[in-house]
Amino acid sequence: MMLPHRPFKFGLVLVLACTALLWSCEDVVDIDVPTSEPRLVVDALLGFNDAIATPITIGQVVLTLSAPFFDEQVPVVEGATVQLIDNFTGEVFPLEEGDPGVFDQGFPDLEFERDYTLEIFYNGERYEATEQLVRVGTIDAIEQGDGFLFDEDEETEVIITFSDVPDERNFYLFSFGFDNFLATDDEFYQNSSLTFSYFYEDVNPGDRFTIILLGIDQRFSTYVDIVLTQSEGSAGPFATPPANVRGNIINTTNPDNFAFGYFSISEFDAVPLVIE
Repeated sequence: MMLPHRPFKFGLVLVLACTALLWSCEDVVDIDVPTSEPRLVVDALLGFNDAIATPITIGQVVLTLSAPFFDEQVPVVEGATVQLIDNFTGEVFPLEEGDPGVFDQGFPDLEFERDYTLEIFYNGERYEATEQLVRVGTIDAIEQGDGFLFDEDEETEVIITFSDVPDERNFYLFSFGFDNFLATDDEFYQNSSLTFSYFYEDVNPGDRFTIILLGIDQRFSTYVDIVLTQSEGSAGPFATPPANVRGNIINTTNPDNFAFGYFSISEFDAVPLVIE
């Protein structure tokens, strides 16, 4: 069976187990793994920030193909055409590839309460997803603490305070760097601020990274939770998802040939941090 390839933590355990098994067995057994036609995998996130002097839209649409589970190489899609449509004005924005299969140029400034459709043409078929820009709260403060969970010598505490978007139900996605993510909602801190600690391992003085807060909707929050659970948190929501996680990408030409992945548009706030 073809599965979208993704990083996974149990790989080392599997290698060790297989090594022990081979040393204890005299016969080598070859197992034929059934395969199927590869499917399109779409990882598309656009971020918008207008709280600075010049509003900016950043992001990328990454197109790959599903691959056998144990393959180390992820096939990159070639020959695709990608565009973003402003459904309010009808304007079409062709996106350009920066690297093969990575469309990261040509994004327009975005508007709230307006539908945007991501349109992908690949292998004679049309794929689409329609989303709106989701508001985000603000990161009020980030500071390095001296607490720890298990090992004082191996862990670095970062204390984060952020404020909720008032008077509405909100869902958020934190990116802490190093492919570490956390989805949260404001059920218990609506219309207020929240302070919490995040603990890093194996970071050193002088290391630089950026903590990013993204506004997401409930559907994407559910999708992120499932992906992080099935990938044991190692792959992140924007890596290739597990095979049984269906996103919001629709094949309008051949619905049976569905795609994996997700398209999301988020307002974001970001704060850089240097470890002391």
